[in-house]
Amino acid sequence: MRHLWKVTSISTILLAAASLLALPALGQTPANDVSVPGEMKLWKEIDVSAWSGCFPSLGDLDNDGRVDFLLYRQGPQTTPGYLVGVDHEGKKLWDLGDSSIESHSPDGAWQEPALRGIALVYDIDGDGRSEVIAELWKDDRPMLCVLDGATGKIEAERQSPFDLEVRGGKRSRCHPLAMIALLKGKDGPPSIVMKFEASGRVPTHAIALDANLDTIWHVQGEPTDMGHLPSVGDLDSDGRDEFLLGTTLVDDDGKVVWRQPAQNHADCTAIFKPLGSPSQAALISICNTGPAFCLDASGKPIWQKTTEEVSHGQGIWAGNFIDFEPGDEVIILKSGHWGDFVTVRGSDGKQLAAFQHRRELKGYPDFPCVVNWLGGGVQSLWIPIDRCLVDGYGQIVADLGSHEEHVHDRLQWGTTKSHVATQAFAVDLCGDPREELVLYQPYNGKSILIFTQPDSDMSGKTYVHQKNAHNIHSYF
Repeated sequence: MRHLWKVTSISTILLAAASLLALPALGQTPANDVSVPGEMKLWKEIDVSAWSGCFPSLGDLDNDGRVDFLLYRQGPQTTPGYLVGVDHEGKKLWDLGDSSIESHSPDGAWQEPALRGIALVYDIDGDGRSEVIAELWKDDRPMLCVLDGATGKIEAERQSPFDLEVRGGKRSRCHPLAMIALLKGKDGPPSIVMKFEASGRVPTHAIALDANLDTIWHVQGEPTDMGHLPSVGDLDSDGRDEFLLGTTLVDDDGKVVWRQPAQNHADCTAIFKPLGSPSQAALISICNTGPAFCLDASGKPIWQKTTEEVSHGQGIWAGNFIDFEPGDEVIILKSGHWGDFVTVRGSDGKQLAAFQHRRELKGYPDFPCVVNWLGGGVQSLWIPIDRCLVDGYGQIVADLGSHEEHVHDRLQWGTTKSHVATQAFAVDLCGDPREELVLYQPYNGKSILIFTQPDSDMSGKTYVHQKNAHNIHSYF
């Protein structure tokens, strides 16, 4: 029998008991027709057709307490070549770089579609005003800049640590990125941590910098060491962040704590706290060959899924996806590019459910994100190709409903890696503490659309820096 330890009221208990009668047995996939989805409510649409087909990053650029948008197109060598600051209403605040760049430059020797590069919004110097931290292609070389968020004025600049020598070689799916980490603790200044890798084909690098862009530490690794999507968190409970780089954990001082042996690079990572564990744990999903790992702060396995269970770990996410199960669950995209998901218990890895994409996906996965949509400590997973939120059983929690046609018209989603589906940020922008969905399409999108819950009062709230906005877990 499933535990009801998270239920807090008699009425909720009665509803939960009724729901239990309809739930499938553990390890089984529920029938799709069990779900009764709720239609999302469109809160705001920002017209970005003047800069269609851009990657967006979110933050309060002009410091007026509302979310704004940093738009950018990739130039040569996976470096943003053109940046645009756009306010909450879609008005251009500033632009920088080569405005003649009309579409993303493809990447690598195989001319793959561009992935996200280094461009984010954060108050890195602690002065109460947002900065933009971004690479920028200037004078035939990659530069790293700190810009004033409101004006685009360059406040600090240096040649990118990821120079053309680092960026050299016959690479594929190059994915440089930057995240914010509290390497000095919550009371210390934040740091910028940058990562460079390219699908296991070139040496990997991670570099931490301060607000002045001075290097704090530099870690180098073999081609498969650092993977695509790293995570930031305090695994060892010392009050300072570690950086989980694929199969490599780097401490706040740049020391490599451990490297998990694996045949291939990690496609995705996550950090979460398993039920009963004294500290947080690392989740790692391995490309092409699998498997998937859950490791403690010292690198000791908590549980592991075999290569038969996870043959290509394209993605891995932690959250309370099944509220009647104690603790957090982990959803793994186990089959690479074809959308087979498995949900396991976070504490021991026991399989609880399995489900698939509802719509055909040709050649490359979109990238889901975890969303606090229902509130009450319950998370859902946004699956872009299906354009819906699901729980740990794959049952629909909410979808676009009557907004489908309009969203398609503005985002022009597709089903291939050069024409990906409706990508999303999960951030808290209005109403209660639940998160909104910010939908975009980075290659063809003409709008940014923000959806909220059907029962939201749609009242705006002051925007604050949110980890989901500046530490992005998506290729696209």
